[in-house]
Amino acid sequence: MPELSTAPDLADLIIPMDAWTEPFWAGTARHELLMPRCGDCGRFRWPPGPFCPACQSQAVEWVEAGPGRIYSFTMVAGAKPGPGGEACIHIPGLIEFPAAGCVRLLAAIVAADPATLHIGASVHVDWMQAGNATVPGFTMDARPAEAPC
Repeated sequence: MPELSTAPDLADLIIPMDAWTEPFWAGTARHELLMPRCGDCGRFRWPPGPFCPACQSQAVEWVEAGPGRIYSFTMVAGAKPGPGGEACIHIPGLIEFPAAGCVRLLAAIVAADPATLHIGASVHVDWMQAGNATVPGFTMDARPAEAPC
């Protein structure tokens, strides 16, 4: 079993973008993790869309997500591409953002020791490059997690 989780190979991944998700991807290009919040009622919403699920307003503002923590994860064992590829482990996880209304984002957890990884652990963004966008991945922090949602 490998020591640390590895980042997925995203080189050929083309991210679909539209008018509702473009501000998110523009933020990631600047290494900013932004979440959409209703401009009328203040509810955070994910995924981005044309209407607030609480009040149906189309007003939206994009704000920093704030610190994240692991809500859930799984471990997927595999091998690196190519002949004789060495073993690797990928860890997809749900990252929760208490400062952003507890919105959860599915992302890779990278450079994590599977033996010490745990739900509730604080994480920070570790940016990865896909075919046409900068994608957020996350690395476990030593700092304590925010209070649960």
